[in-house]
Amino acid sequence: MTYNVREHSYVVGGLGITGQACVRFLLQQGASVKAFDTRPTAASIMASMPQSMQASMKGKIETASLSAAFFNNVDTLVLSPGLSPDIEQVKLAKQCGVEVIGDIELFARLNTKPVVGITGSNGKTTVTLLTTHLLNSLGVKAIAAGNIGLPALDTLGTDADVIVLELSSFQLETTSSLSLCAATILNLSDDHLDRHGSFEHYALAKHRIFDNASQAIVWRDGHHVAPQSSSVLQLHYGLGEALQGFGVSGSTEKPQLTFNGKPLCSLSSIHLAGTHNVLNVMASLGLCYALNKSYALNKSHALEISVETAATHIGSFTSAPHRCVEIANNGVRFIDDSKATNVGATIAALEGLAPVTQGKLILIAGGDAKGGDINALSPYLNQFVSHVFAIGKDAPLFTTAFANTVISSNLNDAVKSACKVASNGDVVLLSPACASIDMFNNYMHRGDVFRQAVEEVLAA
Repeated sequence: MTYNVREHSYVVGGLGITGQACVRFLLQQGASVKAFDTRPTAASIMASMPQSMQASMKGKIETASLSAAFFNNVDTLVLSPGLSPDIEQVKLAKQCGVEVIGDIELFARLNTKPVVGITGSNGKTTVTLLTTHLLNSLGVKAIAAGNIGLPALDTLGTDADVIVLELSSFQLETTSSLSLCAATILNLSDDHLDRHGSFEHYALAKHRIFDNASQAIVWRDGHHVAPQSSSVLQLHYGLGEALQGFGVSGSTEKPQLTFNGKPLCSLSSIHLAGTHNVLNVMASLGLCYALNKSYALNKSHALEISVETAATHIGSFTSAPHRCVEIANNGVRFIDDSKATNVGATIAALEGLAPVTQGKLILIAGGDAKGGDINALSPYLNQFVSHVFAIGKDAPLFTTAFANTVISSNLNDAVKSACKVASNGDVVLLSPACASIDMFNNYMHRGDVFRQAVEEVLAA
Protein backbone atom coordinates (compact mmCIF):
# COMPACT_ATOMS: atom_id res chain seq x y z
CA MET A 1 0.00 0.00 0.00
CA THR A 2 1.40 3.39 -1.03
CA TYR A 3 2.03 5.84 1.80
CA ASN A 4 0.49 9.24 1.09
CA VAL A 5 2.02 12.05 3.15
CA ARG A 6 -0.92 14.38 2.58
CA GLU A 7 -3.31 11.95 4.22
CA HIS A 8 -1.57 12.46 7.57
CA SER A 9 -1.15 15.31 10.03
CA TYR A 10 2.28 15.66 11.66
CA VAL A 11 4.14 16.99 14.65
CA VAL A 12 7.92 17.17 14.34
CA GLY A 13 9.75 16.75 17.64
CA GLY A 14 13.09 18.59 17.79
CA LEU A 15 14.21 21.23 15.30
CA GLY A 16 17.88 20.55 14.82
CA ILE A 17 19.28 19.60 11.40
CA THR A 18 17.17 16.45 11.10
CA GLY A 19 14.00 18.04 12.47
CA GLN A 20 14.24 21.00 10.11
CA ALA A 21 14.80 18.61 7.19
CA CYS A 22 11.59 16.80 8.19
CA VAL A 23 9.62 20.06 8.40
CA ARG A 24 10.98 21.20 5.03
CA PHE A 25 10.07 17.90 3.39
CA LEU A 26 6.58 17.76 4.88
CA LEU A 27 5.85 21.35 3.86
CA GLN A 28 7.04 20.60 0.33
CA GLN A 29 4.60 17.69 0.24
CA GLY A 30 1.73 19.94 1.30
CA ALA A 31 1.26 18.17 4.64
CA SER A 32 -0.14 19.69 7.82
CA VAL A 33 2.80 20.11 10.23
CA LYS A 34 3.66 21.80 13.51
CA ALA A 35 6.55 21.21 15.92
CA PHE A 36 7.91 21.29 19.43
CA ASP A 37 11.43 21.70 20.76
CA THR A 38 12.96 21.19 24.19
CA ARG A 39 15.02 24.38 23.96
CA PRO A 40 13.54 27.22 26.02
CA THR A 41 12.77 29.93 23.42
CA ALA A 42 11.06 29.70 20.05
CA ALA A 43 12.76 32.90 18.83
CA SER A 44 16.25 31.36 18.68
CA ILE A 45 14.85 28.24 17.02
CA MET A 46 13.04 30.31 14.39
CA ALA A 47 16.21 32.30 13.73
CA SER A 48 18.05 29.09 12.76
CA MET A 49 15.47 28.31 10.05
CA PRO A 50 15.38 29.55 6.45
CA GLN A 51 13.03 32.50 6.02
CA SER A 52 10.56 30.51 3.94
CA MET A 53 10.26 27.94 6.73
CA GLN A 54 9.93 30.68 9.34
CA ALA A 55 6.90 32.05 7.51
CA SER A 56 5.25 28.64 7.23
CA MET A 57 5.92 27.67 10.87
CA LYS A 58 5.02 31.00 12.53
CA GLY A 59 2.84 30.27 15.56
CA LYS A 60 3.26 26.49 15.09
CA ILE A 61 6.26 25.82 17.36
CA GLU A 62 5.88 25.02 21.06
CA THR A 63 8.74 25.10 23.55
CA ALA A 64 6.76 24.91 26.79
CA SER A 65 5.06 21.86 28.28
CA LEU A 66 2.49 20.41 25.90
CA SER A 67 -1.18 19.76 26.54
CA ALA A 68 -3.19 16.93 25.05
CA ALA A 69 -4.93 19.52 22.87
CA PHE A 70 -1.63 20.04 21.00
CA PHE A 71 -2.08 16.59 19.48
CA ASN A 72 -5.70 17.11 18.41
CA ASN A 73 -6.13 15.95 14.79
CA VAL A 74 -2.49 14.75 14.73
CA ASP A 75 -1.76 11.13 13.84
CA THR A 76 2.06 11.06 13.48
CA LEU A 77 4.95 12.39 15.56
CA VAL A 78 8.26 12.43 13.66
CA LEU A 79 10.84 12.43 16.46
CA SER A 80 14.37 13.73 15.87
CA PRO A 81 17.09 11.23 16.91
CA GLY A 82 18.52 13.70 19.41
CA LEU A 83 15.39 13.44 21.57
CA SER A 84 14.73 10.36 23.67
CA PRO A 85 11.46 8.45 23.15
CA ASP A 86 11.11 8.59 26.95
CA ILE A 87 10.58 12.35 27.24
CA GLU A 88 7.22 13.60 28.52
CA GLN A 89 6.15 15.06 25.16
CA VAL A 90 6.49 11.65 23.50
CA LYS A 91 4.68 9.87 26.32
CA LEU A 92 1.80 12.35 25.95
CA ALA A 93 1.68 11.82 22.19
CA LYS A 94 1.37 8.07 22.68
CA GLN A 95 -1.39 8.58 25.26
CA CYS A 96 -3.24 10.61 22.60
CA GLY A 97 -2.99 7.73 20.12
CA VAL A 98 -0.29 9.36 17.99
CA GLU A 99 2.15 7.09 16.15
CA VAL A 100 5.81 7.88 16.93
CA ILE A 101 8.33 7.41 14.11
CA GLY A 102 11.66 8.90 13.06
CA ASP A 103 12.82 10.45 9.80
CA ILE A 104 14.31 7.11 8.68
CA GLU A 105 10.93 5.41 9.09
CA LEU A 106 9.25 8.18 7.08
CA PHE A 107 11.94 7.74 4.41
CA ALA A 108 11.37 3.96 4.42
CA ARG A 109 7.64 4.38 3.76
CA LEU A 110 8.31 6.54 0.71
CA ASN A 111 11.56 5.23 -0.77
CA THR A 112 11.60 3.00 -3.87
CA LYS A 113 15.38 2.71 -4.42
CA PRO A 114 17.78 -0.02 -3.25
CA VAL A 115 19.28 0.78 0.16
CA VAL A 116 22.20 -0.58 2.17
CA GLY A 117 22.45 0.16 5.88
CA ILE A 118 25.48 0.48 8.15
CA THR A 119 25.53 0.71 11.93
CA GLY A 120 27.90 -0.11 14.78
CA SER A 121 29.66 1.62 17.63
CA ASN A 122 32.66 2.56 15.48
CA GLY A 123 33.62 2.82 11.82
CA LYS A 124 30.15 3.67 10.47
CA THR A 125 31.14 6.80 8.61
CA THR A 126 34.28 5.27 7.09
CA VAL A 127 32.33 2.27 5.79
CA THR A 128 29.46 4.44 4.56
CA LEU A 129 31.77 6.77 2.64
CA LEU A 130 33.94 3.92 1.32
CA THR A 131 30.92 1.93 0.13
CA THR A 132 29.58 5.03 -1.61
CA HIS A 133 32.99 5.65 -3.18
CA LEU A 134 33.29 2.07 -4.47
CA LEU A 135 29.80 2.09 -5.96
CA ASN A 136 30.34 5.43 -7.70
CA SER A 137 33.72 4.22 -8.98
CA LEU A 138 31.89 1.27 -10.54
CA GLY A 139 29.41 3.54 -12.32
CA VAL A 140 26.58 2.96 -9.84
CA LYS A 141 25.33 6.36 -8.66
CA ALA A 142 25.24 6.18 -4.87
CA ILE A 143 24.38 8.80 -2.24
CA ALA A 144 25.52 8.62 1.39
CA ALA A 145 22.92 9.83 3.87
CA GLY A 146 21.36 9.31 7.30
CA ASN A 147 23.53 9.89 10.33
CA ILE A 148 26.40 11.06 8.11
CA GLY A 149 25.02 14.53 7.45
CA LEU A 150 22.64 14.46 4.48
CA PRO A 151 19.15 13.73 5.84
CA ALA A 152 17.65 10.57 4.33
CA LEU A 153 14.53 12.46 3.23
CA ASP A 154 16.68 14.68 1.02
CA THR A 155 17.59 11.65 -1.12
CA LEU A 156 13.97 11.11 -2.20
CA GLY A 157 13.41 12.25 -5.75
CA THR A 158 17.11 12.19 -6.65
CA ASP A 159 18.52 10.23 -9.58
CA ALA A 160 20.58 7.96 -7.33
CA ASP A 161 20.76 4.26 -8.13
CA VAL A 162 21.46 3.31 -4.50
CA ILE A 163 21.12 4.98 -1.09
CA VAL A 164 23.86 4.18 1.46
CA LEU A 165 22.57 4.90 4.97
CA GLU A 166 24.66 5.37 8.09
CA LEU A 167 22.29 4.56 10.95
CA SER A 168 22.65 5.36 14.64
CA SER A 169 20.94 3.50 17.47
CA PHE A 170 18.82 6.64 18.01
CA GLN A 171 17.55 6.47 14.42
CA LEU A 172 16.96 2.72 14.50
CA GLU A 173 14.86 2.73 17.67
CA THR A 174 12.08 4.62 15.82
CA THR A 175 12.39 2.61 12.59
CA SER A 176 10.34 -0.51 11.80
CA SER A 177 9.83 -0.92 8.04
CA LEU A 178 13.20 -0.04 6.50
CA SER A 179 13.91 -2.58 3.75
CA LEU A 180 17.62 -3.14 3.09
CA CYS A 181 19.37 -5.06 0.34
CA ALA A 182 22.31 -5.45 2.69
CA ALA A 183 22.99 -4.47 6.30
CA THR A 184 25.85 -4.64 8.76
CA ILE A 185 26.57 -4.07 12.43
CA LEU A 186 30.31 -3.42 12.32
CA ASN A 187 30.93 -3.84 16.05
CA LEU A 188 29.28 -3.17 19.40
CA SER A 189 30.79 -1.72 22.56
CA ASP A 190 29.47 0.36 25.46
CA ASP A 191 28.10 3.59 24.02
CA HIS A 192 25.17 5.91 24.68
CA LEU A 193 24.39 4.05 27.89
CA ASP A 194 23.18 7.35 29.33
CA ARG A 195 20.36 7.16 26.75
CA HIS A 196 19.72 3.42 26.41
CA GLY A 197 20.28 2.47 30.05
CA SER A 198 22.13 -0.78 29.38
CA PHE A 199 24.27 -2.46 26.76
CA GLU A 200 21.44 -4.93 26.13
CA HIS A 201 18.98 -2.16 25.22
CA TYR A 202 21.64 -0.47 23.07
CA ALA A 203 22.29 -3.75 21.21
CA LEU A 204 18.56 -4.33 20.68
CA ALA A 205 18.25 -0.92 19.02
CA LYS A 206 21.19 -1.69 16.73
CA HIS A 207 19.79 -5.09 15.75
CA ARG A 208 16.65 -3.49 14.32
CA ILE A 209 18.77 -2.95 11.20
CA PHE A 210 18.32 -6.64 10.34
CA ASP A 211 14.52 -6.71 10.71
CA ASN A 212 13.87 -6.32 6.98
CA ALA A 213 17.32 -6.97 5.51
CA SER A 214 17.96 -9.44 2.68
CA GLN A 215 21.57 -10.13 3.66
CA ALA A 216 23.85 -9.39 6.60
CA ILE A 217 27.57 -8.65 6.34
CA VAL A 218 29.02 -10.11 9.54
CA TRP A 219 32.44 -9.79 11.21
CA ARG A 220 33.18 -13.41 12.06
CA ASP A 221 35.15 -12.54 15.20
CA GLY A 222 32.73 -9.88 16.43
CA HIS A 223 30.38 -10.16 19.40
CA HIS A 224 26.66 -9.40 19.17
CA VAL A 225 26.95 -8.44 15.47
CA ALA A 226 25.18 -11.33 13.71
CA PRO A 227 21.42 -11.32 13.08
CA GLN A 228 19.38 -13.52 15.39
CA SER A 229 17.04 -14.68 12.63
CA SER A 230 18.14 -17.61 10.48
CA SER A 231 16.11 -16.16 7.59
CA VAL A 232 18.76 -13.48 6.92
CA LEU A 233 21.57 -14.62 4.62
CA GLN A 234 25.04 -13.97 6.01
CA LEU A 235 28.36 -13.13 4.38
CA HIS A 236 31.33 -13.20 6.77
CA TYR A 237 34.64 -11.37 6.94
CA GLY A 238 37.66 -11.31 9.25
CA LEU A 239 41.44 -11.03 9.48
CA GLY A 240 42.28 -14.75 9.37
CA GLU A 241 42.39 -17.11 6.41
CA ALA A 242 38.96 -18.04 5.05
CA LEU A 243 37.71 -20.16 2.18
CA GLN A 244 34.30 -18.47 2.36
CA GLY A 245 33.72 -14.72 2.51
CA PHE A 246 36.55 -12.27 3.08
CA GLY A 247 39.84 -13.02 4.80
CA VAL A 248 43.59 -12.39 4.81
CA SER A 249 46.26 -14.78 3.56
CA GLY A 250 49.86 -14.77 2.41
CA SER A 251 53.11 -13.97 4.16
CA THR A 252 53.40 -11.38 6.90
CA GLU A 253 55.51 -9.31 4.48
CA LYS A 254 52.94 -9.40 1.64
CA PRO A 255 49.50 -10.18 3.07
CA GLN A 256 46.56 -10.38 0.66
CA LEU A 257 42.89 -9.59 1.10
CA THR A 258 40.92 -12.58 -0.21
CA PHE A 259 37.37 -13.40 -1.24
CA ASN A 260 36.25 -17.04 -1.15
CA GLY A 261 39.90 -18.02 -0.79
CA LYS A 262 41.10 -16.10 -3.88
CA PRO A 263 43.36 -13.02 -3.65
CA LEU A 264 41.68 -9.67 -4.28
CA CYS A 265 44.40 -7.14 -3.51
CA SER A 266 47.45 -6.48 -1.38
CA LEU A 267 46.82 -4.98 2.06
CA SER A 268 49.46 -2.38 1.13
CA SER A 269 46.94 -0.91 -1.33
CA ILE A 270 44.70 0.08 1.60
CA HIS A 271 45.74 3.63 2.49
CA LEU A 272 43.93 3.73 5.82
CA ALA A 273 45.78 3.46 9.14
CA GLY A 274 45.30 0.39 11.31
CA THR A 275 44.08 -3.19 10.93
CA HIS A 276 40.57 -2.12 11.99
CA ASN A 277 40.37 -0.31 8.66
CA VAL A 278 41.14 -3.58 6.85
CA LEU A 279 37.93 -4.87 8.44
CA ASN A 280 36.12 -1.71 7.30
CA VAL A 281 37.28 -2.35 3.73
CA MET A 282 35.98 -5.93 3.88
CA ALA A 283 32.62 -4.74 5.19
CA SER A 284 32.31 -2.26 2.32
CA LEU A 285 33.22 -4.85 -0.29
CA GLY A 286 30.73 -7.24 1.30
CA LEU A 287 27.95 -4.64 1.11
CA CYS A 288 28.69 -4.07 -2.58
CA TYR A 289 28.58 -7.81 -3.26
CA ALA A 290 25.38 -8.36 -1.29
CA LEU A 291 23.72 -5.32 -2.88
CA ASN A 292 24.34 -6.72 -6.35
CA LYS A 293 23.02 -10.15 -5.37
CA SER A 294 19.90 -8.82 -3.63
CA TYR A 295 19.13 -6.34 -6.39
CA ALA A 296 19.39 -9.04 -9.05
CA LEU A 297 16.94 -11.26 -7.13
CA ASN A 298 14.40 -8.46 -6.74
CA LYS A 299 14.78 -6.70 -10.10
CA SER A 300 15.75 -9.67 -12.33
CA HIS A 301 19.01 -7.98 -13.32
CA ALA A 302 22.26 -7.09 -11.61
CA LEU A 303 23.93 -3.72 -11.11
CA GLU A 304 27.12 -5.14 -12.62
CA ILE A 305 29.07 -4.78 -9.39
CA SER A 306 32.19 -6.93 -9.35
CA VAL A 307 34.01 -7.44 -6.04
CA GLU A 308 37.24 -7.89 -7.98
CA THR A 309 36.77 -4.58 -9.79
CA ALA A 310 35.58 -2.82 -6.63
CA ALA A 311 38.81 -3.86 -4.90
CA THR A 312 40.84 -1.94 -7.52
CA HIS A 313 39.25 1.30 -6.32
CA ILE A 314 40.12 0.93 -2.63
CA GLY A 315 43.40 2.80 -3.00
CA SER A 316 41.71 5.94 -4.34
CA PHE A 317 39.69 6.38 -1.14
CA THR A 318 41.01 8.69 1.54
CA SER A 319 39.86 8.46 5.15
CA ALA A 320 37.08 10.63 6.48
CA PRO A 321 38.36 13.52 8.62
CA HIS A 322 39.13 12.84 12.30
CA ARG A 323 39.14 9.06 11.88
CA CYS A 324 42.66 7.74 12.43
CA VAL A 325 44.13 10.31 10.03
CA GLU A 326 47.83 11.19 10.11
CA ILE A 327 48.00 15.00 10.34
CA ALA A 328 51.75 15.48 10.78
CA ASN A 329 55.00 13.50 10.76
CA ASN A 330 58.37 14.87 11.84
CA GLY A 331 59.67 11.44 12.80
CA VAL A 332 56.84 11.33 15.32
CA ARG A 333 53.48 10.50 13.72
CA PHE A 334 50.53 12.58 14.93
CA ILE A 335 47.18 10.88 14.36
CA ASP A 336 43.78 12.50 14.74
CA ASP A 337 41.11 10.02 15.82
CA SER A 338 38.81 12.59 17.42
CA LYS A 339 35.75 10.67 16.15
CA ALA A 340 36.59 7.99 18.75
CA THR A 341 33.83 9.09 21.11
CA ASN A 342 33.55 5.77 23.00
CA VAL A 343 35.81 3.15 24.54
CA GLY A 344 35.35 0.65 21.71
CA ALA A 345 36.59 3.13 19.12
CA THR A 346 39.76 3.80 21.08
CA ILE A 347 40.38 0.07 21.55
CA ALA A 348 40.03 -0.38 17.78
CA ALA A 349 42.54 2.42 17.15
CA LEU A 350 45.07 1.00 19.63
CA GLU A 351 44.77 -2.53 18.25
CA GLY A 352 45.00 -1.23 14.71
CA LEU A 353 48.01 1.06 15.19
CA ALA A 354 50.11 -0.97 17.63
CA PRO A 355 51.30 -3.54 15.04
CA VAL A 356 52.51 -0.77 12.70
CA THR A 357 54.13 1.46 15.35
CA GLN A 358 57.90 1.12 15.70
CA GLY A 359 58.26 3.13 18.90
CA LYS A 360 55.96 4.19 21.72
CA LEU A 361 52.23 4.83 21.46
CA ILE A 362 51.33 7.99 23.39
CA LEU A 363 47.62 8.55 23.92
CA ILE A 364 45.66 11.77 24.44
CA ALA A 365 42.16 10.95 25.69
CA GLY A 366 39.29 12.17 27.81
CA GLY A 367 36.11 14.25 27.71
CA ASP A 368 32.60 13.13 28.66
CA ALA A 369 32.50 9.33 29.00
CA LYS A 370 28.68 9.24 28.68
CA GLY A 371 28.46 6.43 31.23
CA GLY A 372 31.02 4.26 29.44
CA ASP A 373 33.42 2.07 31.41
CA ILE A 374 36.86 3.64 31.00
CA ASN A 375 38.36 0.78 33.02
CA ALA A 376 37.60 -1.49 30.04
CA LEU A 377 40.53 0.28 28.35
CA SER A 378 42.96 -0.83 31.04
CA PRO A 379 44.34 -4.04 29.45
CA TYR A 380 44.83 -2.27 26.10
CA LEU A 381 46.55 0.71 27.69
CA ASN A 382 48.87 -1.58 29.63
CA GLN A 383 49.67 -3.61 26.52
CA PHE A 384 50.09 -0.88 23.91
CA VAL A 385 50.52 2.57 25.50
CA SER A 386 53.48 4.22 27.22
CA HIS A 387 51.79 7.45 28.42
CA VAL A 388 48.24 8.81 28.68
CA PHE A 389 47.55 12.53 28.84
CA ALA A 390 43.92 12.92 29.94
CA ILE A 391 41.68 15.96 29.52
CA GLY A 392 38.14 17.00 30.25
CA LYS A 393 35.34 16.16 32.64
CA ASP A 394 36.16 12.47 33.06
CA ALA A 395 39.96 12.71 32.92
CA PRO A 396 40.26 11.29 36.49
CA LEU A 397 38.75 8.00 35.27
CA PHE A 398 41.87 7.39 33.19
CA THR A 399 44.11 7.58 36.26
CA THR A 400 42.40 4.48 37.67
CA ALA A 401 42.55 2.67 34.31
CA PHE A 402 46.25 3.31 33.68
CA ALA A 403 48.99 4.15 36.17
CA ASN A 404 51.06 6.31 33.80
CA THR A 405 48.31 8.90 33.30
CA VAL A 406 48.82 12.64 33.64
CA ILE A 407 45.83 14.99 33.75
CA SER A 408 46.26 18.02 31.46
CA SER A 409 44.24 21.21 31.83
CA ASN A 410 43.37 21.36 28.12
CA LEU A 411 44.15 19.78 24.76
CA ASN A 412 46.96 22.23 23.94
CA ASP A 413 48.78 21.33 27.16
CA ALA A 414 48.24 17.62 26.47
CA VAL A 415 49.87 17.97 23.04
CA LYS A 416 52.84 19.87 24.53
CA SER A 417 53.30 17.22 27.23
CA ALA A 418 53.04 14.37 24.70
CA CYS A 419 55.67 15.99 22.49
CA LYS A 420 58.11 16.23 25.42
CA VAL A 421 58.13 12.45 25.87
CA ALA A 422 57.91 11.53 22.16
CA SER A 423 60.87 10.59 20.03
CA ASN A 424 61.56 9.27 16.52
CA GLY A 425 59.31 6.35 15.56
CA ASP A 426 56.67 7.17 18.20
CA VAL A 427 52.99 7.90 17.62
CA VAL A 428 50.99 10.62 19.37
CA LEU A 429 47.37 9.57 19.07
CA LEU A 430 44.29 11.65 19.89
CA SER A 431 41.66 8.96 20.47
CA PRO A 432 39.53 10.30 23.33
CA ALA A 433 37.18 7.36 24.13
CA CYS A 434 34.79 10.14 25.21
CA ALA A 435 32.40 12.66 23.76
CA SER A 436 33.60 16.22 23.16
CA ILE A 437 30.63 18.16 24.55
CA ASP A 438 32.31 19.16 27.82
CA MET A 439 35.07 21.18 26.11
CA PHE A 440 34.33 21.58 22.38
CA ASN A 441 31.49 22.29 19.97
CA ASN A 442 31.75 18.75 18.56
CA TYR A 443 34.36 16.09 17.73
CA MET A 444 35.32 17.99 14.53
CA HIS A 445 36.16 21.08 16.59
CA ARG A 446 38.22 18.90 18.93
CA GLY A 447 40.15 17.44 15.99
CA ASP A 448 40.77 20.90 14.55
CA VAL A 449 42.12 22.16 17.89
CA PHE A 450 44.41 19.11 18.03
CA ARG A 451 45.77 19.84 14.54
CA GLN A 452 46.36 23.49 15.42
CA ALA A 453 48.13 22.56 18.66
CA VAL A 454 50.40 20.10 16.81
CA GLU A 455 51.23 22.69 14.15
CA GLU A 456 52.12 25.25 16.82
CA VAL A 457 54.41 22.84 18.67
CA LEU A 458 56.17 21.74 15.47
CA ALA A 459 56.62 25.35 14.35
CA ALA A 460 58.16 26.44 17.67
